[in-house]
Amino acid sequence: MITKSNIENSKGTILLIHGTASQNIDGQLPAEEVQKKIIKTDPNHYIIHPTYKELASRLNSLGWDTFRYTRVGVYQNHVDLNEYATTDLSTITGQLNNIWSAMPKDRPRIIFAWSGGSIHALQLPLSEADAVIILGGISTKRIDVYRLQAKTEKERQEIERDIDNLLAQEGNSNGTEMLGYDMPKKRFWDENRLQDNWTYLKPYANLPVLILHGDSDKECSITQAKVWKEKLPNHNITLEIKQSGNHAFGTIGNQPDMLDLATAMDLFLSRVVSPTASA
Repeated sequence: MITKSNIENSKGTILLIHGTASQNIDGQLPAEEVQKKIIKTDPNHYIIHPTYKELASRLNSLGWDTFRYTRVGVYQNHVDLNEYATTDLSTITGQLNNIWSAMPKDRPRIIFAWSGGSIHALQLPLSEADAVIILGGISTKRIDVYRLQAKTEKERQEIERDIDNLLAQEGNSNGTEMLGYDMPKKRFWDENRLQDNWTYLKPYANLPVLILHGDSDKECSITQAKVWKEKLPNHNITLEIKQSGNHAFGTIGNQPDMLDLATAMDLFLSRVVSPTASA
C-alpha cells in the first residue's frame, strides 16, 4: 500500500522510509498484543502513535508532498508474520526503488529515513536525490547498535553471545524465522553483509545530508550520529543534535515530536534545495 499527498505547486516530494519495526502506513505498530504491553509501560511511546501520518501532514502544511508505504505482510490493523518474515533486504529495496521511480522528477526528490531505515535509504540511487535526511540512524552496521546498548561488562558479554548465536544460525534457517517481533532474521543477515552505512555516501560529496539525533536516544547511540562527519569531513553533511531528544525527536520519554521534526526538515531543505532542482 502506498499513499501520496498532492500539494499544488509543492516544493518537492519526500519519501518517508520506515525504521526496523513492522509499522503500518501511518507509522503505528499494529500488533495488538505488543501495543498492550507498550501502553502499560509508556502510553506516549512513538510506536503506538500515527507518527508517519502526522509527519506527512506537518510536511504537507509546509508545502512538501510525501510518499508513505507499508511493507509486505503489514496491514493497517495487524501483521501477518508469515508474510512479513519474507521481507528480506532485496524485497525492501526493490519496493523502495519502485516508489522512488514513481516520484515526480520535475521537482526535488528527498529521501527521509528513520532509525534502521537509514540502511535501506542509502541503497537507493543517491545520484538522483536532491537531499537526504536521517533521524536516529545507523552509520556503521546494525550489529554495532546492539553492542552499543551494553552498559556493563556483563551486558556486553551477553550481547556478544547473542550475536555469535545469531550469526551461527545463518545458512541453517528456513528463511522465515523472526528476530523478535520487528525483524526477519534473513533481513538481519542480509544487512550484516553490507558495508558500513556511511561508506555509501562516499561518492556523493555534494549531496546535502542532514543527520538528526537526540542526545538521549536510547535505541541508537548518539555515537552513531557523529560518525558521518568524522568519516566524511569534506562532504555536505549537517549534524544537528537535539538536547534531551529521544529516538523520535521528542523530549518526553518516548513521545514523538513530529512538529519539531517537520520544522527542522523544512528549514534544512529551504537552505539546500531549490524548487526547480530536479527540473
